[in-house]
Amino acid sequence: MFHKYPALLAQISKPFTLGLSALILSAASTPSTQASSFYNEKATKASSSIKPSSIKIENGKGTVNALTYPWSTIGRLNIGGKNHCTGVMIGKKHLFTQANCLYNKAEKRWWNNNELHYRAAYQHDKHMASSNVARVEISDSYNPKSPDSLASIAGDWAIVTLKEPLGQYTGWLGLKSLNKGMRRQLRSGSAKMFNAGYHNGWEHAVRLSSGCSQQLSKQKLPHVGAIPCRGTNVAQRSLPTFVYQNGAYHLVSSAAFSKSDTPKKNDSWVFASLKNAHYKWGNSHRP
Repeated sequence: MFHKYPALLAQISKPFTLGLSALILSAASTPSTQASSFYNEKATKASSSIKPSSIKIENGKGTVNALTYPWSTIGRLNIGGKNHCTGVMIGKKHLFTQANCLYNKAEKRWWNNNELHYRAAYQHDKHMASSNVARVEISDSYNPKSPDSLASIAGDWAIVTLKEPLGQYTGWLGLKSLNKGMRRQLRSGSAKMFNAGYHNGWEHAVRLSSGCSQQLSKQKLPHVGAIPCRGTNVAQRSLPTFVYQNGAYHLVSSAAFSKSDTPKKNDSWVFASLKNAHYKWGNSHRP
């Protein structure tokens, strides 16, 4: 500012100038606090005051409080001001979502990073934190020109790297494969599998649903309640799949991977990471 007004600069005393310089250096060296622009301190404090016993499904409709863990790991990835995807935090900056959401069908192109914005723990126009997007890695198996092919269905996932470490406020979920042990627990009823996110008709609340028919009994989660059966108007593929197993929640990927899998030559670094998900993305973290 002062370089535009030499006369004004000449009138400033040397002690004041030195004091101002010291103040500027002090501010520059001070670590950033939680009151940064991407962090909603009021929403996070409100979530910390909620007791675990109150984290229940509301009104039998399947909606849960998005500001409470593990539901705080879920958020809305807003796209081009028109659409949105459900995303799930799997690390401090890493978000798991569906590849089909990131393709602009009208213009036949992928959405650019600057057209994406993530709102963590979004619910009824409130959210815990938000961030722009730094990077997007899409499964090599997903083909937007053939979204219903077996390869695209199995590879309908993407990893989004956020610019801000929102996971330190929301927590994150470990990414698991649907292995034999998990299938065995699901059949015995000791594990529960369900979908969660922003359903059609419920775009502003995190809603749980399962693939049961109306004739079958609804699944129940401890301290949460009965999960409603998924309606026929809800597209299952547009929502992430979760599992409650051994007292913990995890995200289940549609991608087929295991410890014995080895990355292919053309696999991206993210796909290679998913192939070894138990090592890199396997652990959940409560904030």
